[in-house]
Amino acid sequence: MFGYDSNATSGYPGIEGVKIDFNILPPSIEYEVTNMNIFVSNATISDSVGNLLFYTNGCFIAGKDHELMENGDNINPGEVHDIQCEYGYTAGTQSCLILPNPGNSNQYYFFHKHIIYEYEPEFDVITDIIYYSLIDVSLNEGKGSVIEKNIPIVHEPLTYGQLAAVKHANGQDWWIISPGHENNKYYCLLLSSQGSQLVHVQEIGGAILDGGQANFSPDGKKYVRYNSLDGLFLFDFDRQSGQLDSFQHIPIKNEGLADGVTFSPNSRFLYVSAEDSLYQFDMNAPNIINSEALVGVFDGYQSPFSTNFHDAQLAPDCKIYINSFATVDVLHVIHNPDEPGLACNFEQHAVQLPFNHGRSLPYFPNYRLGPLVEGEDPPPPCEPVVSTKEEEPPSRQKAYVFPNPAPGYFKVVFEEALRRPGRVVLYNGLGQAVLEEALGAGSREFRLEVGDVPRGLYFYSVLLEGALVKGGKLVVVCGW
Repeated sequence: MFGYDSNATSGYPGIEGVKIDFNILPPSIEYEVTNMNIFVSNATISDSVGNLLFYTNGCFIAGKDHELMENGDNINPGEVHDIQCEYGYTAGTQSCLILPNPGNSNQYYFFHKHIIYEYEPEFDVITDIIYYSLIDVSLNEGKGSVIEKNIPIVHEPLTYGQLAAVKHANGQDWWIISPGHENNKYYCLLLSSQGSQLVHVQEIGGAILDGGQANFSPDGKKYVRYNSLDGLFLFDFDRQSGQLDSFQHIPIKNEGLADGVTFSPNSRFLYVSAEDSLYQFDMNAPNIINSEALVGVFDGYQSPFSTNFHDAQLAPDCKIYINSFATVDVLHVIHNPDEPGLACNFEQHAVQLPFNHGRSLPYFPNYRLGPLVEGEDPPPPCEPVVSTKEEEPPSRQKAYVFPNPAPGYFKVVFEEALRRPGRVVLYNGLGQAVLEEALGAGSREFRLEVGDVPRGLYFYSVLLEGALVKGGKLVVVCGW
């Protein structure tokens, strides 16, 4: 689950969330009625077979039924919560993190960063606390309940976002790292069956400004953080001791605000999003800095704003998905991230989303990493998707929906005549389908009557072969 930024694009309450289901080939993309607006701060957790358990926007926790979980309100309490939570919390990329409790399979620890406003000597936003909350999904008739909430574990000036986690060498416990605020401190927490505690604070490398993205390599051997002003800070990581080592600073050519970084599934290649450029670095190269390869240049696409390159996340299908700094309705994809150079097959605006989303790509550590065994490679962090279809793939159709507001009807028009049938579904605010019509092959223009639909705000999905081509809002002004 990730979210839609209503404040940036409309005056309607934010109730839409985007759900990507990787149990389906190709992954299905649908919207869900979430009853909460999800902005920068967010996290999602599913069970071992991909069933949604709960998610959060940094202010509230919702269960699998998309309703407020028992005791799931008032997360990150205080002035900022009261001001921001109508639109979603903005404590930075990776300011929320959900990890399974090593001592109880029904429980999950939710780590979340708290921010405050400072007004003197000048206005600033400061991250001052790492809280944890504990959720038991077996309670409340399976809907879950928050049994501990807003428990402070670190109370120090910290960087904006950048909570990253990796499995301990024992394959059960977790290391969690948060950098300090504009210094070279790294706060290292351990989550075990005994609970969570701050183990040590390490000073290493140079100071770096707040913000950006941080990640561990899937094999747990590397840790990296990046922002557009300071470049890459790369370290080796010891999964047994939780210590960083072998600091390297790699400058990145970036004049914008976008700053994403992640590793390929095999941990060999590091990808860096620098707003208008996408770079690849080879961790096996004798000189990592000299291994820089430019694998993508922004093509200027706008939908509706600039779709430049921002945060990156390795997904269960072994592809890397990249969002944009602006509020847009597409994602970019690196289809073959384990391949060197242009063979990584980077495709811009490859995924069409049903709504604009507000920089809310969730962070997922490598939940599949097992114990450290010398001489053995770790299990893969994901499963590559290989299509066995031999028929010609569907064309990348574009669809247009108008007029909007709809005076008793609306039209769906494609750039080309359909080669295969499609369908249009119209949903009400509760996510219930109120209209569903087939679109026959051979035509490019379709008229749909909504004269019998009550006036109001609806959401539509235009699908071809089950894949979403176009989604959005539709106001019906002529009806009951």
